[in-house]
Amino acid sequence: MRYSKAYKEKAVKKVLEMRDTQTMGTIAKGLNISKATLHIWLKNTKDTQTTDGVITLSDKLQILKESYSMNDEALSAYCREKGLFKHQLQEWEKDFLKAHKPEDSTAKKALEEERSKSKALAKELRRKEKALAETATLLVLQKSFKHCWRERKYDTSSSAKRYLNPCYTSTYRWSTFL
Repeated sequence: MRYSKAYKEKAVKKVLEMRDTQTMGTIAKGLNISKATLHIWLKNTKDTQTTDGVITLSDKLQILKESYSMNDEALSAYCREKGLFKHQLQEWEKDFLKAHKPEDSTAKKALEEERSKSKALAKELRRKEKALAETATLLVLQKSFKHCWRERKYDTSSSAKRYLNPCYTSTYRWSTFL
């Protein structure tokens, strides 16, 4: 059975006015319609009110501020007075909180890129440090190898002790070996 728009609006208005004295089931019986139908009409009316711009963002924020510190009974009475539901207030609160959060996906991607760059740079730094340590070791070994060959080259003289013994510093200094 199809009902006119005016009849639906009157039924919803009656529900909103009598909600604190009667249950929705008794109101639906009095109107000879099902409780589910009345609930759908009520929900559709609330949805059209919010989409028509009746409740602006500033109004929503004001309602959330006013209802923030209320207990359940006071909140229910406040919602009936304003023609709202508790779940709408909860949704509005979530929407306001979401609006102020940065986008997680882009922030996570940027953070992941920076982490991968940092790991790559750390890996390259470790590789270069190892190469530098190896080069320094090779230079020291090369120098000491050349030094040993220079000493053995002059071993034919009678003063071989002086070249072979680095502690023998009576006439030679360390600078002569280097």
